[in-house]
Amino acid sequence: MIKTNRRLDLINEYKPSNRLYGGDIKKLDWNECNLKFDNDFKKILLDSLSDVIYSEYPNIDNKILIKKLSDYCNVNIDNIQTFNGSDSALHYIFATFLNKETNVLIFYPNYNQIESYIKLYCDKINYSKISNPFDSHIYDFEDINNNDVIYLSNPNNPTGYCLEPIVIEELLKQYNNKLFIIDEAYYEFSKKSCSELTKKYNNIIVTRTFSKAFSLASIRFGYICANVELIEKINKIRNTKEVNAFAQKLAEVALDNYSFIEDRINRTIENRNKFEKLLEENNITFIKSNSNFILIKVKNSKSVIDKLNTEKILVRDRGMFDGFDNTIRITIGDWDDMDKILKIILEENGNK
Repeated sequence: MIKTNRRLDLINEYKPSNRLYGGDIKKLDWNECNLKFDNDFKKILLDSLSDVIYSEYPNIDNKILIKKLSDYCNVNIDNIQTFNGSDSALHYIFATFLNKETNVLIFYPNYNQIESYIKLYCDKINYSKISNPFDSHIYDFEDINNNDVIYLSNPNNPTGYCLEPIVIEELLKQYNNKLFIIDEAYYEFSKKSCSELTKKYNNIIVTRTFSKAFSLASIRFGYICANVELIEKINKIRNTKEVNAFAQKLAEVALDNYSFIEDRINRTIENRNKFEKLLEENNITFIKSNSNFILIKVKNSKSVIDKLNTEKILVRDRGMFDGFDNTIRITIGDWDDMDKILKIILEENGNK
């Protein structure tokens, strides 16, 4: 019998929701930006790939891309590193900074893909449950005391709630011997970032992705902002060739043509705010979001999801989290889709 890493027995495989594929399926379940691409932007992206040299390894020190990212985040070039998606960045971070005896704190509920990475390197994951998430949404920061590494998605996934950067800065100062990992996958929709804190503090790493607001999930491109000493430690194990040439080129072009991205972000926020207003007017329970999705509580999540599936609309059941029975997470899409979703929710909830 072939032996495996003994820690695999501690890990539950991360399984995203089942997904149907096809051009007519509205995929509002995994939080990609679902709005249609501007044709001019699509042409710019495609034309840029003609410069890629297929036979060569990708640039392992893309100073042009790093400079564009540093300008975008308002940090120094030494505070940026790129990865094959932010999931890869998180995996490298945990591999670098976790040991068997490390205590890792996760505020719950949260993005649970990371748990498989954490359990591969340490035995001690601790959870701090967010209190009253549909109202006051309180974090118990006292739980940080007994932990070494703290993971925060901000905005939170799946609630969409976002802590103010000043709150996180106070934690960095109070717990200056603990490492804070701030996952900002949805930063562009909240406009609240801790990236500039990486210039002042050596105990914070901010992870970001091009899979959400930048609408480039297929290229798997992510990056981190961090103190140079932290990046140097991660670079000891990072595969320098892991970010492929297509991803690098498309990331550059997207940053150069940010007005197209900004337009999509603004339309998403506009649709989100409009949708929330109608939910409120119809007494549907939800958490006000700082992201491109909304977490909603309904009478019967299965019936709502089944009805949406018949309309070829995919959303995410989040009832797996303790205290989140009959909740669904809906990615914000075109208004026609959001209007159809609202009508089904009202119908299934008995609203007239």
